[in-house]
Amino acid sequence: MNAPARSHPFEGRDNPFEANIVREPREAPPSAAGLNDAALTALVKAFAELETERASRAPGKLRKAKLVVSPDRGFGKTHLLGRLFAKLEGRASTIYLTPFQDPDKPWHSILRMTVDELARPLAGDGCQLQSLAIGVLARLAAECVADGDISNYPGIVRGADLLRRLAADPGMALPNKPDWIEWLIRPVTLKGLLGRLRRAGLSLDGRERAWLQVFAAAAGEARYGDTWSAAVKWLRAEALEPLEIERLRLDLADNDGNAESSPQQVNDLCFRRVRGLCALASLHRPFVFCFDQTEFFVGDKALIHTFGKCVWRLVDSLPNQLTIVTANQTDWTHKILPDIEMSHRDRISDELISLEGVAKSVAADVLRERLDRGDFGRQAVEEFFAGGWLDAEFSARAEFGVRDLLTRAARRFRELAKQPPPAPVTLEKLFDAELSKIRANPAAQSFDPDALLWFVKDLGPALAGVTVERTAGSKYFPLLWRWRDRRVCFAFEGGDNHKRWEAIAREASALARNDKGGFKAYVFRTPDLPRVPRSTWKVAATAIAAAEADGFRIVNLPADRVCEALAARELHSNALQGNIDFDGARTLGWLRTRFTHFLNELASAQSAETAKPAAGPAAKGPELDALAPEHERATLALVRESKIVDISVVLARIGGEARRGALLRFCAGHPNLKAHEGPKSTMLQWRL
Repeated sequence: MNAPARSHPFEGRDNPFEANIVREPREAPPSAAGLNDAALTALVKAFAELETERASRAPGKLRKAKLVVSPDRGFGKTHLLGRLFAKLEGRASTIYLTPFQDPDKPWHSILRMTVDELARPLAGDGCQLQSLAIGVLARLAAECVADGDISNYPGIVRGADLLRRLAADPGMALPNKPDWIEWLIRPVTLKGLLGRLRRAGLSLDGRERAWLQVFAAAAGEARYGDTWSAAVKWLRAEALEPLEIERLRLDLADNDGNAESSPQQVNDLCFRRVRGLCALASLHRPFVFCFDQTEFFVGDKALIHTFGKCVWRLVDSLPNQLTIVTANQTDWTHKILPDIEMSHRDRISDELISLEGVAKSVAADVLRERLDRGDFGRQAVEEFFAGGWLDAEFSARAEFGVRDLLTRAARRFRELAKQPPPAPVTLEKLFDAELSKIRANPAAQSFDPDALLWFVKDLGPALAGVTVERTAGSKYFPLLWRWRDRRVCFAFEGGDNHKRWEAIAREASALARNDKGGFKAYVFRTPDLPRVPRSTWKVAATAIAAAEADGFRIVNLPADRVCEALAARELHSNALQGNIDFDGARTLGWLRTRFTHFLNELASAQSAETAKPAAGPAAKGPELDALAPEHERATLALVRESKIVDISVVLARIGGEARRGALLRFCAGHPNLKAHEGPKSTMLQWRL
């Protein structure tokens, strides 16, 4: 049967102008020429000046942070960062940073986001972390080979040239590239590289050997495997377990993520890790740190003050990097800048990079690019612009914000396609849309302490009689809900180090003893994290059990609750940025009502999602009745990224066939994993 004829080429087709918000730079669609080209050119020029300084090895000048301002919502700040990232591919390690929420540990969040960005899968099977690790090792090796310091490779005669090429482009195809990388990470090679690194005089706090060992793991190990995961933990300044120290071949002193560190000590160590990454960038590519969504800081003077201090330290103390800040003009001028200390303001350039609207001369190209991407033919494009529609839109205005232009184009498309106008938008519909996007993207559902802290801090006021406070003097519980007769404290811990959890439990018990009323202490955990406590823990498990008697709980959030919390923060962020037709206060009020039931469950300690540590038999050593924490992490990361994968692939990552039974038991008990038995193999699936 023939399909019904269309009266217009747009009928029955998806509207190519509906998607008009860019949420993350690497998802930015292509752009027509002329759209904010001047702003992009200014940022690329600033980066090129940094490259020139590094190449000349001349003393670098104070390179202030670049400020990108938008006259209003919808002018393309995040889209511009996406274009910049594409432009600097192969020239920079690009880091996208969203607002942190704990003013006592900003560098903890900045480091976590930096390492996550470095480890994020890119095109093919690579990532920026592998490129950085291979590039640094190859650069050091090229210098050693050229000077005759290393000669233990069969093809060493032409090795220096090949290694320089590998250092310049770690992803390029080279003869025997896997062999070269295997040679780079051999202990005997690393020993030679260590001397060269120490002579380079980089600011690595005496951890030169540790950095090389960690980079060797990042360069040569399978992603999400045991050693890779241990390397990522070290980079994040997390405390390592003894087996992880052994895998990375570190000294005990290199395990400097002390489980009992104060917030200030944690913050300082995380800053030093970021500084180490920037120092090592002198052997590879500069970093570009991009702070976006700064509207989230508005109204919180403590966060704004801390943000200004972070920019100051980036500019003053971290080499080989360019810092970029984006903001809406009004928010920046009247609500953010006044709360940044004068000395810190001086580290932000006075030469503003302003986004521009879309003029009529550019508008047609912007809209035509969308139609071309939607595979509309020439006739359809001509009909879209027919009748002087674009002239009429610009008859009373010289320019539009790009989102405003796309909104008008979407309305034009609906009229031509004879589609009904969209149903009135409500906050409930907008929330459901955000929830659907996060549910459909398992990679976005990982542990995010800033999002969870925001959830507790900004939605907590929905509770009757509560005061939400930042704690003073607490190591692990940065936020609390307080009533006249009781309080609930919150911690946000993503690690699985037994000493850290023992310390958290002991602090919870100490807080309970000092409390004259009712007391509860919660730690949120998400499904991508290993369950704690482990069956092998003894002292830590005893401390946790004692703390439970005092009101301590580990809250294992189910996947859907995590998705809801992330969707709530995304919706509020959209409101603050002007991406939706509801302001931040109204959106926050709706969210507080939406989550009142769950908040009251937490406040009354009756939540079914509050799970006590599971009691179980002691581990049986080599019989492997349970996966180790690093194996759980590797399994979750691999299945989440692949969606569905053969069990043999996972077993290869976590140690082989001996762990099959433990892996299947882990899958059976995890809400997001499903094992499908087939006639020839077992497939593991990520599900919600």
